[in-house]
Amino acid sequence: MHLSIRTPLAAAALLVFAGHAAANTTHDAFVDVAGSAAFDGFNELRAGRITTANLVAGIGSNVADSDNTATLKRLNGGFYPASGGLYSWSTDSAFSLNVASAVANLSSVTLQTFVTVDTSQGVDGLLQAGYLPTLSYNGGTQQLAAVYTVTPVAGGLGMDGTPLEASPNNPNYGYFSWDLSSLSAPVTSFNVNFGLDTHSNALAFQLDQSVAAPVPEPGTYALMLAGMGVVAFLARRRKAAH
Repeated sequence: MHLSIRTPLAAAALLVFAGHAAANTTHDAFVDVAGSAAFDGFNELRAGRITTANLVAGIGSNVADSDNTATLKRLNGGFYPASGGLYSWSTDSAFSLNVASAVANLSSVTLQTFVTVDTSQGVDGLLQAGYLPTLSYNGGTQQLAAVYTVTPVAGGLGMDGTPLEASPNNPNYGYFSWDLSSLSAPVTSFNVNFGLDTHSNALAFQLDQSVAAPVPEPGTYALMLAGMGVVAFLARRRKAAH
């Protein structure tokens, strides 16, 4: 296996990180997504809270204030809820995050992941070719690739059970995004699919749906210009009076 990291989003992601110093409630490594109109957080993906049967049937988000629009489901493979998170020692798995009813005027989708990997041991989590998240919408099979960045963040356990430190060998945190604003048809539903390879440990996922800021109508611009004119006129009168 090999690690493949794309970097086009790195600068944008750093700006997002800089603007959100407070810890996200889904996971400490996660950030709040600008323009988010709905989010679903999944954590504590462990035995005792959920079962393999739950995972196969599909589980809803469990993080406080989640909008409960997304369902996480294991499509195939051997991953199961272990003591620390979703884990498999024998076979890989495919997963889906399904949103049956997207927010109105959806413009972008963001997926944040915390998956323990140790590339020095040949464990790539969802970063190996063919396992990276893709998005399909409105019942189609488009498989749109994400723009993404990954970050070495301490957390999780290595194959021998020892804690993983922040290292280029352990790019545990992922930020994946899809810009849907140029699509001709509104996105009313979508799926995000991804895979996990053996010996990786999935601790948390968060899916955000964002809406672009509305563009002001021409009449709004006219009112803004008129208001600026009134302010300038009053300022001149006040200056003349003094």
